[in-house]
Amino acid sequence: MSPREPFVSIFIPSYNDQTDLSACLDSLRRLQYPKQKLELVVWDNGSADDTVPMVERLFKEMAEEGWASLRLVQNRKNDGCYLPYNLVASSLSPQAEYVLGLDADVEIEPDALAYLVEAMAGERVVVVGARSVVFSNPAQTAHGAGFVNRWTAKYSERDTCDPVECDYVIGCCWLFDKRIFQDIGGFSPDFYVNHWEVDYCLRTKARGWRIMYEPRAIAKHKIQYPAVCSAERMYYMFRNKLLMIQSNRYFPHRALATALCFVLSFGRIVSIAIRERNLHNAIKSWDGLYDGLRGMKGALPEGSEKVDSA
Repeated sequence: MSPREPFVSIFIPSYNDQTDLSACLDSLRRLQYPKQKLELVVWDNGSADDTVPMVERLFKEMAEEGWASLRLVQNRKNDGCYLPYNLVASSLSPQAEYVLGLDADVEIEPDALAYLVEAMAGERVVVVGARSVVFSNPAQTAHGAGFVNRWTAKYSERDTCDPVECDYVIGCCWLFDKRIFQDIGGFSPDFYVNHWEVDYCLRTKARGWRIMYEPRAIAKHKIQYPAVCSAERMYYMFRNKLLMIQSNRYFPHRALATALCFVLSFGRIVSIAIRERNLHNAIKSWDGLYDGLRGMKGALPEGSEKVDSA
């Protein structure tokens, strides 16, 4: 591994994640990385459980371990899983070169950060993603190196044992360059959920930067696999892919890519209705596709029938 050990800000957005977040923090305490070069920031999105007192208790214990900084930010409302990155960026340590972004339901291996930092040392590399594995079955890769077709926006993934340059990585455990993040303007607020990390990676690639997948860095993610999406998730999944195409220079002919993606997505929605026999999800998916075509952005109002998953 590279002997260089730059200062890193670790950032974890959380909402009612008391149990998972506690395990995540414990995994960070075992990192094989100098604690004096690590800032740890937990952003609480107005949790109603005991997340805040749990973090306060653990931070008191961890204060004796030599961390450069331990900070809990208590937000009054739920700003979701990725917009808090934009909100906290200006207050992160000026010493930090990189940000390690983690989901609260992730536990990382002790050597994961060192591998990510090593991969970041490559020429013009500004984002490095870990190998996300299913927590209950660590032999199963949940997300590998991601690729995006420039003409249809169709996604594909490669599960490889070696580091590889790719188009995107998943944001449950990734390291990104703080300066580039600020220069680009952070994550787009248009998405609410789904496709936000893909959009960010493609925007950096369009500016000549590189995205790397580092499979030696292991992040154990507490997710259901294969994934089962709610109607709300389906809505945003179909809507936001069209938004991503329409606003991203990665696609050389955005109108054509939008049209081809629309056709492929419509076929998928028909499959949901007929093969999967889930008319409710198909209707919500169509709502999302239609709203994406007309450029609707952000979160829909709470209680909207378009995202009612009942």
